[in-house]
Amino acid sequence: MKKVVKLLVFVAIVTFAMVNVNAQKAVKLGHFNSKDLIQKMPDYEQAQNTLKDYVEQLRGDMEAMQKEVERLSAEYQAKKDQLSELLRQTKEKEIQDAYNRMQTFNANSQQDVAAKEAELTEAIYNKVKTAAESVAKANKYDYIFESNGILWYAGDSDDVTSLIEKELGLKK
Repeated sequence: MKKVVKLLVFVAIVTFAMVNVNAQKAVKLGHFNSKDLIQKMPDYEQAQNTLKDYVEQLRGDMEAMQKEVERLSAEYQAKKDQLSELLRQTKEKEIQDAYNRMQTFNANSQQDVAAKEAELTEAIYNKVKTAAESVAKANKYDYIFESNGILWYAGDSDDVTSLIEKELGLKK
């Protein structure tokens, strides 16, 4: 009798396990390389040109500030011996203040460039995200991954780059 009960329990467990395995849905995976895709987009080229122009403008402003510091220093050096102590201290402070403004501008401009780049690329990333979502829904993908991202193991998946390019209206 014990053997029959054990056999029935074993059969029930195996049957339950098989039903459970068969009930699971197959997951459909896809991947694409967003970096390559984004570089093909006309919006990206436009954003890069805008950023380049912005950097050039900041560089010009920085050079103007540097020339001002150099001009003030040269004037001071030329007249240093003829100035009173109070005027000498005033000129030195003026040069130091101009130099400090230049240093602050340099530090702030690096942050501004990063912020400008984020501002310009946000719309591009949103377009890619929307296209990826559209492709996923249209082709019944459960997940779409970045093909060059941090994914340490993956089985086979479909490369959906061409589908997303099509969705974005890009040519291969």
